[in-house]
Amino acid sequence: MADEMGKFSLMLSGEPISSGVAIGEAFIFRHIHLDALEKIRFPIDDTLKEFERLEGVVMVTVTQLREIIEQKNLSGAVSEIFQVQLRILQDAGFLQELKSMLDTQKVNIEYVLFNQIKKIEEKFNSLENELLRTRFLDIQDVYYRILRNCLEIEHVRSNPFKRLQSPVIFIAQTLLPSDLALLDHSKLLGILIEEGSSVSHVAIIAKMLGIPAIIKIPGISSIVRAHDTVIMDAIKGAIILNPSESAIGSYTQIERGIFSTQTKIVKRRKFAECATRDGVPVTLEANIGSLKEAHEALDCGAAGIGLLRSELFYLSQPERPTIEEEFDFYAKVLSLFKNRPVTIRLLDLGADKSLPYLGSFEEENPQLGIRGIRYLFRNRDLFHHHLKSVMRTSAMGTVRMLIPFVAMEDDVTQALREIDAVRIQEHVDPGGLHVGIMAEVPSVALSIGRFWRYVDFVNIGTNDLAQYLFAASREDGNVERYRQTSHPVILKLLADCAASGKRVGKSVSVCGELAADPEGALLLVGLGIRLLSMQPSSIPLVRKAVNESSMKDLRRMAKKALAYID
Repeated sequence: MADEMGKFSLMLSGEPISSGVAIGEAFIFRHIHLDALEKIRFPIDDTLKEFERLEGVVMVTVTQLREIIEQKNLSGAVSEIFQVQLRILQDAGFLQELKSMLDTQKVNIEYVLFNQIKKIEEKFNSLENELLRTRFLDIQDVYYRILRNCLEIEHVRSNPFKRLQSPVIFIAQTLLPSDLALLDHSKLLGILIEEGSSVSHVAIIAKMLGIPAIIKIPGISSIVRAHDTVIMDAIKGAIILNPSESAIGSYTQIERGIFSTQTKIVKRRKFAECATRDGVPVTLEANIGSLKEAHEALDCGAAGIGLLRSELFYLSQPERPTIEEEFDFYAKVLSLFKNRPVTIRLLDLGADKSLPYLGSFEEENPQLGIRGIRYLFRNRDLFHHHLKSVMRTSAMGTVRMLIPFVAMEDDVTQALREIDAVRIQEHVDPGGLHVGIMAEVPSVALSIGRFWRYVDFVNIGTNDLAQYLFAASREDGNVERYRQTSHPVILKLLADCAASGKRVGKSVSVCGELAADPEGALLLVGLGIRLLSMQPSSIPLVRKAVNESSMKDLRRMAKKALAYID
């Protein structure tokens, strides 16, 4: 339907990767295309001089990346994205390979760089693992920045952002981590990307910043015109271009409700209770990986930390942290939350996460290989080093230690032996240490009753559970429709786990993306889950949804969802 300006209203849909609602003017971002460099080839007689030019450009690029980290005050997983790029640039092998190409081809460095990135792209595109394919974007980011610096046009890329006078809905075909880093995040209402991946680094940044974002919207950067009005619902994955006045009015109320809830919490900087209208309490905790996120969790009123991803701290360090450095990180988180619980998941390494200072190993299927507790068993020195830091932290307050990627009882008993040995060595009181397991492998979720004799609590990772139940890798976009965390099969399993925990008086929590979606959270509460952990920015939305619902309605909703199984 066209309005008086001749603009047509249009509805599109995509995949939400960071929840929220936003209304605003469209800003179309276009990359500086460098494809012409593939054909601009001219001979170089003095290859040493050309290499020295490259070295100078690389130094400029290193400085730019360091400035991004410092000026944006990046930490945790976001900082690691750019730290990895710095390591690529500072790797002697990186420059040596380019020098060899220069000596052999005797052509301009721009031609060498552009064709090298094309070869790398072909290699990555042949990979089946989606997560590994998305890592090509980080390498491409490095090469393209070098190329722009070779051409002395890097400053041109930031000009459109500097001209922004007011917040916008940012729209692009593709987005690189450094594209997002260039922006004044206060000018971002939301992000819409034609392509993208839920496991990309751009997705990680958007979630950590709490910016609503939707990906996989084919053709949107061509369909939308600058200054068009856009509504984006990054809870349901809906986009409305040139919406009607009534649609704007409806979504404005939703947006104001979300903003009001978040603002009140930030102003109070105080824990807010969460309960259904009829008084059933629900605990909302936060998933974090850095001190910055811990502060955000506190601002959003988290009742505690339901999942501290310890591997993100390790990944942010250039070398293995000392026991004291790791302890200091945990101690700062505990001091923020005082008497509230902090759940530290033991290093969940392997699969898509490896430590550069430990080396890596090849596996045919990493998601089914040496990861989580299996990785720690294989690296016992690292395991004990890590445990000592966590043990020392437990003397400061309520610390829950979470064992990742358990598949059988023997994993738990073996891990408990290791934990007990370090506990005795560190003179830690066993009464103050709470140990739990991740129920993300179906063999555990399906036999949860057998594990209560060993542990104090269970945390269910619905993302991995769906991956293994439906035989659909989290890194493969081709099978995304199979990974349904709200499928009745998953819901039945969650209900059974909740009931099992209730029978023995032990806690069952959910920390997957289902918990961060208000509708998904309500479903979980209806199924009997009373502890949910999510990204900090989702807490106000979920709290509002729970506070406005009755337990009777939530049980009815859950029963209806489970009817498919019966």
